[in-house]
Formats: sequence, C-alpha cells, structure tokens
Amino acid sequence: MNKKKIIKWLFILAVVGFAGVWFFVFKLPTTDWYRNFTARKGAGVTAVDIVKSYQTNESHSDSLFSDKVIEVSGIVKESKIENGKTSVWLNSSDSSVAVYFILKDSIEPLKAGVETIIKGKCSGFAGDVQFNEGVIIKK
Repeated sequence: MNKKKIIKWLFILAVVGFAGVWFFVFKLPTTDWYRNFTARKGAGVTAVDIVKSYQTNESHSDSLFSDKVIEVSGIVKESKIENGKTSVWLNSSDSSVAVYFILKDSIEPLKAGVETIIKGKCSGFAGDVQFNEGVIIKK
C-alpha cells in the first residue's frame, strides 16, 4: 500500500471511532430508553435477602448490587415525604436495618404493611441498604 491509502484508511478509522465514542458517551445516556428505569428489567431480590447479604459480606454484596438497577420486593415499614421526594423503607429480618429508597417522583407515601416491588439504583450500605431513583413497580 502506498502512503496516501494508509493515511486515507487511518482517517476513515478515526472518524468512525470518533462517531462511536460520541454515540456511547453523549447520545445513548440522553435517550429515554437508557434513562427510564421502567424500560429496563432489574435483577430481582427480596428486602430480607439483600439485607442478609450486606450483613454477611458487605464488600461482596457491593460487587453484586452497588451501582446496578435492582428490583426489591418487600413489606413497607415506613414511607414519608422528605425534601420533596417520597422515601420508602422496606422491612428486613433485622428490625434495626431496612432497605431505603428515595423515589424518582414524589407520590403519596405508601401505607405501612403493604407488599410492594420497587426498582432503583443501589448505592450501597450505610446503616440501611440505600437506593436512589426508585420507581414503584407494584403497589
């Protein structure tokens, strides 16, 4: 190959590479499909199981759950509005630890004792198992 063909192919490869990086870094995260939790199926776990997992081995549980979209089923322990957002705590087998969700949208607080499924992004363990961007899947 001569020098001009090599430069031409390197230029084409650079343009295609730039377009691919732009799509995955800037375009995809702004699409409704990517941002909308209800469009993505999360891994399912019960509130009791996720709390036991964190109490048994926190670092292993972080590798399984942290920064991932998870659907958690359980019984509502408490729900209230805090700073304009609805917060929900789900019971676990340990009365001093719960699964805590901050919901994406502010809704009426859920009634205690109701079984529910909430999907959200796990942010780890800090006294309770913490979730952000929660969405009610089943009331």
